[in-house]
Amino acid sequence: MASVSSPMASQLKSSFTSPVSRRLLTPRGISGSPFRVVPSKRSPRFLVKAIQSEKPTYQVIQPINGDPFIGSLETPITSSPLIAWYLSNLPAYRTAVSPLLRGVEVGLAHGFLLVGPFVKAGPLRNTEIAGPAGSLAAGGLVVILSICLTIYGIASFNEGEPSTAPGLTLTGRKKEPDQLQTADGWAKFTGGFFFGGISGVIWAYFLLYVLNLPYFVK
Repeated sequence: MASVSSPMASQLKSSFTSPVSRRLLTPRGISGSPFRVVPSKRSPRFLVKAIQSEKPTYQVIQPINGDPFIGSLETPITSSPLIAWYLSNLPAYRTAVSPLLRGVEVGLAHGFLLVGPFVKAGPLRNTEIAGPAGSLAAGGLVVILSICLTIYGIASFNEGEPSTAPGLTLTGRKKEPDQLQTADGWAKFTGGFFFGGISGVIWAYFLLYVLNLPYFVK
């Protein structure tokens, strides 16, 4: 045993005392004894294991209908009955109503609400013609928005093509495609928006400056 281990010990000793090891262990330009090779101490290691919880967790946010390929998430807000009822009553989602009437409803709301900011924050707000000037500015914005809707319809829909809206609901139920997503339906929606927007502006001006009611903010 000693005869076997002695050649190995002498070989290890010769490797540590080789010229290469001496160059590595002895710094140049510093007088003194060479560095001693200190054996490294192994630091303690900790093993972390993931333990599956026994209590099942409920996923609050998940893909709608359990299908991640739809591209929509189901959350407590978007899937609540109140939010679903509110969204289903917006003009954009009431597919049973004609596009013309939906455009009139959207235009009335925009035209009626645009008069106030132009009157109170416009450049002529401190003059006697603040009301007429703000109303004309709101009417001009309705015209600009109507032109933008027309450009969008020309660029997005071709005359005579069927609706691009899906014919299935998210639950797989068949439905009639929305006619708003056609060239004719979008043209009706744009015309209704223009008529409703101008009517909303005229109605707001009539309530504010023709009836001359004692409003708190005027």
